[in-house]
Amino acid sequence: MSKFRKLVLVSIVGSMTLAGTAQAACWSPAAVDAAHVRDLQSRLMVAALRCAKSEHDVLPHYNRFVRGQKPLLKLGNGILRSHFAKGRNKKQAIKHYDRYAVSLANKYGAGSGDLSECKAMKELASSAADGDGKISSLVNISQFHGLSPHLPSGRCGIVIASSKN
Repeated sequence: MSKFRKLVLVSIVGSMTLAGTAQAACWSPAAVDAAHVRDLQSRLMVAALRCAKSEHDVLPHYNRFVRGQKPLLKLGNGILRSHFAKGRNKKQAIKHYDRYAVSLANKYGAGSGDLSECKAMKELASSAADGDGKISSLVNISQFHGLSPHLPSGRCGIVIASSKN
């Protein structure tokens, strides 16, 4: 085999490996939905702590949300753990998941401490607690309230299947 052909072959194999790595790091639609749910939970958790002594205590509504939506929260966290496990050993996967979850809480915890948002957060927590048990409903609530989770490496490309006649 000529040097040129070897170089081309190595380049093709290398690009396939890189494409596979990039694909593994991207966020599938299920992982994006799980990130929305986790972002919503983190937002409400921080609000529950921040607003505990305010006129609009969020904590009872947050606790009702966590209790009532526990199966969805567990499902979402499982999807996120699987997302961060791609291409990593178990220890690395846990580290990346934990780092991601903490970054969400820190995003909201780094706020000014202004209690003017407590009424809105109480309403958000109540709305989330009253959800119908579907991830899509929590995602819609998250999006409606302008929450947008950080998705390192972005969403996966969309593949559309077609049939040939």
